[in-house]
Amino acid sequence: MRDLTEFSHLQTEHLGIKPNRIGLLGGTFNPIHNGHLKMAYIALYEFGLGEIVFLPLGTPPHKRDDFIANVHHRLEMIKIAISDEKRFTLSKLETQRKGYTYTVDTLELLASSKKSTAYYYIIGADTIFELENWRNYERVLLLTDFICILRPGQDIAKVQQHADRLNERFGHKIHIANEWGPNISSSQIRSQVAANKLADGLVPRKVAQYIVQQRVYNQEV
Repeated sequence: MRDLTEFSHLQTEHLGIKPNRIGLLGGTFNPIHNGHLKMAYIALYEFGLGEIVFLPLGTPPHKRDDFIANVHHRLEMIKIAISDEKRFTLSKLETQRKGYTYTVDTLELLASSKKSTAYYYIIGADTIFELENWRNYERVLLLTDFICILRPGQDIAKVQQHADRLNERFGHKIHIANEWGPNISSSQIRSQVAANKLADGLVPRKVAQYIVQQRVYNQEV
């Protein structure tokens, strides 16, 4: 995986950073890892975004059986991971909401508070096949564009075909990034932590230290 700061060359591929274009990177962040950060940098530079907002879920409806670290720990790990990048910010909008959190509700709130802002929701390529299962997905596709980032081993032709179908129906709302993200998953990290064998390069060093010191995943079998 390339170093996360080596994306300056991509700045020449767009017309300049636009403050009113905001990227939204949602997820459980259980824990946040270098794959998340690289996705954020790819979206920032390739699409000329002014800011990336990390939106950790509170109670995700699609992961009811998974072990999810305490919200406090997940927020702290995100703060640590993005502390050196001024264009990355953290929103507690979804973690402060009671009950299950849905993207459409978040987008409605953001759209009503910042009407002149264009939102770009950042997703991994596998998620593109799940969009039509999201609550009120037609409304979601009206409220935001999507930046889709592939990982090694994924079928780019299949992803492009699905994106084309959605774009034909909803307008050009799905954008596939040129740069690919790394093949890192939070479940992979949790398994390694449980085995006391966390490999280097998967999470920022200070996040790894936090996980160990705070015993974040000691409940995981």
